[in-house]
Amino acid sequence: MDTSTTRIVLVVPKQDVKNVKSALERAGQLDRSSKIIPELDGKRTPEAVANSAGPRQGADPSRSSIPEADTAASPAGASQAPSNLAQQSRFPRLHFDATSGEYVDQSLLEDRAQRENRSIENETSSLAAEVPSDRDSRIRFPILQFDVARGEYVEPSAANAEANNAIEHDQMRMRIPTTIPFPAQMNDPNDILDTEALKSKITEDLALGELSKDVSISHHVPSTAASPHNAHQSPVHKALGTALTLLLDLASVSHTLTVEALVTAFPDGYSVYKPMLLLPHNSLSSEPWRTLITTYPLDSEEMKAVWQDMAISVGATHVAINAPIPISTSSTSASPSTTTGEENILRSPTNLTPLYGNFGPAPTPQTIISPSATDFADALWVTARQNGIWQTWAPLYTMFSRGNVNEKARIMNLPSVNDLDVASTAVDLYAGIGYFAFSYKKSGDRRNTGIKQVVCWEINPWSVEGLRRGAEMNGWTCRVLKDTDIARLRESLSVDDSYFQQADLLVFQTSNESAEADYALLPSPKPPVRHVNLGLLPSSKLSWGNAVAMLDKQLGGWIHVHENVGVVDVETRRKVVEAEFQSLADKRDAATRRKVLVEHVEKVKMYAPGVVHCVFDVVIGGDI
Repeated sequence: MDTSTTRIVLVVPKQDVKNVKSALERAGQLDRSSKIIPELDGKRTPEAVANSAGPRQGADPSRSSIPEADTAASPAGASQAPSNLAQQSRFPRLHFDATSGEYVDQSLLEDRAQRENRSIENETSSLAAEVPSDRDSRIRFPILQFDVARGEYVEPSAANAEANNAIEHDQMRMRIPTTIPFPAQMNDPNDILDTEALKSKITEDLALGELSKDVSISHHVPSTAASPHNAHQSPVHKALGTALTLLLDLASVSHTLTVEALVTAFPDGYSVYKPMLLLPHNSLSSEPWRTLITTYPLDSEEMKAVWQDMAISVGATHVAINAPIPISTSSTSASPSTTTGEENILRSPTNLTPLYGNFGPAPTPQTIISPSATDFADALWVTARQNGIWQTWAPLYTMFSRGNVNEKARIMNLPSVNDLDVASTAVDLYAGIGYFAFSYKKSGDRRNTGIKQVVCWEINPWSVEGLRRGAEMNGWTCRVLKDTDIARLRESLSVDDSYFQQADLLVFQTSNESAEADYALLPSPKPPVRHVNLGLLPSSKLSWGNAVAMLDKQLGGWIHVHENVGVVDVETRRKVVEAEFQSLADKRDAATRRKVLVEHVEKVKMYAPGVVHCVFDVVIGGDI
């Protein structure tokens, strides 16, 4: 082995890739000329995969970012297979509808066939021939099935090919290439003591000591076919390299600072939410970038020109750096070891950093808690479309997680949501901008039965405004009940019943602590509540009692409980959740024991090292 060019590879569990990659980026030791690939068995060598893998053709630049918590785990060119192929049965297959030019659920075709007195067999069998006149008549449209890992519909052949090569998600380990030289004295692969010492030193230097036991060391020879700078093909990295070359005098900063070093140290992932380009939180944390901004501050005219060129490259007009949503808002006291603060109950993105463009009024206690119509009008609103559903939000004031896309699709396509034989209501006690509420409503649009109205509680006025705007974008009616409206209901003042009963989404802009009492104020008849969503992390436990109380007693239904759980504790937590909901149901109606069961646990995404975001599907039976 030629140790003069050999570099260290860190082999880590898939769920830890994001954290290890971020640490290497901060240290400037991630080898961007090589791909992050799975650790394979003896049938194929990693090098063979690295040489054969390439970027997907025809990729949409705006989607070159992988969803949060999955960014590093899914490098471009490395395929993923569904971690549980059985989950595909939860999603209906889609057929191409030549009339609308879109893929649709078969239920839509059935409804149209019934209206036009046609058989569904004729409706679906003729789809391939019903090609729009401006398309080649030889084009055929295959039936699509849902790929859980990708979070999108694909041709069955593509999904099956990936399934045949799948490695079980929980067991998969990934090879992360670094620029750390492989020590010349470690020629003997059996030199375990030296390897362990080296691994300990590397993980400590990267502040990853807690992962040391899960990391192993391998080696690789960096590709000489292209430099790291040329290896970046995304529009953002191309624009960044050009702008840095033309607009900045790097020699005045440091004689060792180069454009190649800056581009190489810039993270791969990004998101485009028109009209905003959102960069990863660690974009400027590496040593080359920290050196650059000491001379060229982020808001300098030179850097504004750089951000502008990057925005233009993906069709955006604004640029910002993302940041994790803090659980609490804190301020540091005189003592550096002491912090004070309160829970960030509004889940406001307090640390988002605008770089380019007008984002609207800066957050203040007044604009956050009690915004005016002018504040709403002046703010930047951005959009995303997932699973055919539009969502909009003001990034300075409201959070958005694209990593929940699979869970949104799962909720929309659950048999328990779609196969209800009576018109019903869904309740979302943490509605946000409509993350899951819109999925329930979308499912109800497909059928005459099922969910017809979604009743929401949301305390953040900016999220409520985003929900209202998003509902309009999707063609739904939305009624917002503020404190004065709720007070009128409580005082039994005259109200127009149709105002509530005809709304697709009904939003209580208040705390969900009194959700049961608030819902009781609505005029009857009210469709039975069959689904309750509790989408709050790290835990929604404070709302469990309300959820049980609001579920229809006679018919029963489902409660979808979001929790952060240790990876090794999922099954234990499942039993605890089931027992606690059984206790709540028994207390609610001591005379009738309603059976409670956690019928499924969905692992949505990794939240932190060793912690997974889970959804527990709790089913509570009706009176027996």
